[in-house]
Amino acid sequence: MNDSLLYHFNILKVGDTTIVSNTVADSNAIIQPLPINFFHATNVQINPVLNSDNSYILIITCVLLVLLGIISTIRYFLPDRLSMIFSLKTEKQLQRTENSNAKVPGTLITGFFWINFLISTGIFIFILFQRLFENQIIGLSDFEVMSYIFFALIGFFAYRFVVIFGAATIFQTHNMMKQQILISRNILFITGVFLVPVILLILYVASSLFIYVALVVIAFMQAYRMWIIVIIGKSSAIFSGLHIILYLCALEIVPVLVLIRLIGNGSGL
Repeated sequence: MNDSLLYHFNILKVGDTTIVSNTVADSNAIIQPLPINFFHATNVQINPVLNSDNSYILIITCVLLVLLGIISTIRYFLPDRLSMIFSLKTEKQLQRTENSNAKVPGTLITGFFWINFLISTGIFIFILFQRLFENQIIGLSDFEVMSYIFFALIGFFAYRFVVIFGAATIFQTHNMMKQQILISRNILFITGVFLVPVILLILYVASSLFIYVALVVIAFMQAYRMWIIVIIGKSSAIFSGLHIILYLCALEIVPVLVLIRLIGNGSGL
């Protein structure tokens, strides 16, 4: 009887927790584990892991779908104005007058296609960095990369406008300037519209083929644009072949080389 009392345990139950107290000092006694409710536990840390590698895809998709919807609306309701914008002729387009019914693209439509070009081109360059130049953007957030891209695009086209306007002012070739601006603008608009569906394919098709196809098409259109600039320049007797080459270097090659240099340095971004 006395031996049996040596192993008597007093058990106290509180809620979901069972506490066992040993009344007899016995070196051979087994201490039972204490069941603890989850909400009674302390120092429980939950560290969610968020995969942000593709966090930009949904936002880009929504933006592209909005742009594509507006382009489709313009194509359906204003096909004549759209055809005027996408004309690759170098002749000056018709202009609205007080008593004219000429259907030419207005400020809103022209402004939209400028915005469409900047957004689609910026997104395409961003995807190029994500897929092909990942080492150059290590340590930068998606927002920072997009900001640098749009800043570079706006600066690049502002620089081109200054060069074109300055050359036209110096050599008194305003008509040639208008032709050059017209053909360059229309090619940029075509590029912007072309990139919208292509970027959607790049995002959701597991292949890099569309990236290279887009690069080839863009390179072809830019080569065509420079060829038209050469033709416009040769139409004037005051410009020689050397003048045209120097003009293209200042307008196209120099800023592109500067951008390539910045990308190559990586930290230059």
